[in-house]
Amino acid sequence: MTPTVALGMTLHNQARHLREAIDSLLAQSDPDFGLLLLDDGSADETPALMAEYAARDPRIRIARHDTRQGMVATWSEAAELALRQFPSARYFAWASDHDRWHPDWLRRTRAELDAHANAVLAYPQTRRIDGQGAVWAKQPKTFDTADLRDVRARWRRFAGEAAGAGDLVYGVMRADALRRAGIFRPVLQPDRLLMLELTLQGEFRQVPDELWFRRQSPSASVVRQRTSLFTPDTVPAGLWLPARLQHARALWRTYVRTARPEVTPAVMRRLICQYVLLDLWREYSKSTALLHRLDNGREAAQRVGKSLRRTVWTAWYEGGMAFTAWRGRMRRRGRQLVYDLAVFRRRVRAALYEASMTAARWPGLLRRALKRGVHHTLVLTHRLGLRGRS
Repeated sequence: MTPTVALGMTLHNQARHLREAIDSLLAQSDPDFGLLLLDDGSADETPALMAEYAARDPRIRIARHDTRQGMVATWSEAAELALRQFPSARYFAWASDHDRWHPDWLRRTRAELDAHANAVLAYPQTRRIDGQGAVWAKQPKTFDTADLRDVRARWRRFAGEAAGAGDLVYGVMRADALRRAGIFRPVLQPDRLLMLELTLQGEFRQVPDELWFRRQSPSASVVRQRTSLFTPDTVPAGLWLPARLQHARALWRTYVRTARPEVTPAVMRRLICQYVLLDLWREYSKSTALLHRLDNGREAAQRVGKSLRRTVWTAWYEGGMAFTAWRGRMRRRGRQLVYDLAVFRRRVRAALYEASMTAARWPGLLRRALKRGVHHTLVLTHRLGLRGRS
């Protein structure tokens, strides 16, 4: 089997959607592909389904991790194994275990790469679906770098626009470009870093039709990536840094310290700085309120100063009132403690006095009791005739 396209599907505990995902790939109108299924330590029915499909279709290869390795390691291995299993493949694409594809997805995206030698990635418009497969009302994003021959222009467009790297990374890409880009690096948002590196090599082209239906996970977030991308044993150093700084560090090590044919170190230094600044601007410009504040810097500074003064004076007043109340409570508690100690001392002294008086009365009481006993004994013996009669 010598397919032109290698597909690498990573799997983890998505057996409920796996049949739909694999069936939609096997139903492609362009059958010239091989599919590698790599399971990352699933605990559901995923391994059994993999074996079932591998026995049914000769285009499928399977591999499995006994324990979970994390997304970065698994995605990288899926690409390497797929290209090794299908060495004739010129194109590669990752596939997920819970999405579905239109039957013309592969044919249309591959045609874009065949028709444009400068393109390194082709992907379709994407529609989001929920857990039951219903299509969301949200419209698909449109983004490409078609016909931008200058690497700096492609870089600036990707870094500055809201391009969905999570959609782009599932596109069909040239295998040699993917290898040169290092596949997945150990950083947060590795898909965005990969797309940055691919912009150095060529264009991104988008098919203007909805050919991929992506099942949106409610738990997907950058925060979750800190635990899902790596295992506790493979967490890289510097993961606490913002993703943009992790990307900048990786790009610096790869393209500035080492001479690469894609771009000179001098140009790459400027591109890295541009990426960090544009990414900061893109993040903060999502808030229209912030843009309005930035339109008038002096007003914003005055508002910040006023807010800061109000915060400081409020903190001072509230702190003073809290300290005064605390001091009053401490004084009252101190006085109560002195009073309680005085009462306790008086009660102890009274108890000791009563005890001493009781102890002092005991001898007299005992003598009177003995005298009374002797008296009653004498009276009783007299009445009984035991005493005083001859």
